[in-house]
Amino acid sequence: MVDYEISDHALEGLVAHALEGLEGVRLLETAPRSLGEVFRRMKPVKVERSPEGLSVDLVLSVDYGVVIPELAQAVQKAVAEALFVATGEKVRAVNLTVAQVEYRKEAHAQAG
Repeated sequence: MVDYEISDHALEGLVAHALEGLEGVRLLETAPRSLGEVFRRMKPVKVERSPEGLSVDLVLSVDYGVVIPELAQAVQKAVAEALFVATGEKVRAVNLTVAQVEYRKEAHAQAG
């Protein structure tokens, strides 16, 4: 039997990679406005482990015009599948917070 551990950073990278394949959604990336905010900032990806499986919390930015409930289901499925395939661990929850809706000119130029 091979003994190994997957770091939290690696799990977060798997989650970020799973989102790359989806259009209209990305991890929330905002610049801190003060030094205090640098230390208080919520991470856009948080993965917790428990005996029951992995639990993921995401803070997202979505494009204006996307159907958020459909996109949320696609995000949950993509993240759960990516983590299960890579780790073999059950994913018990993928929780989403849509913190920003962005109007992106390039996205609307392609659609229109």
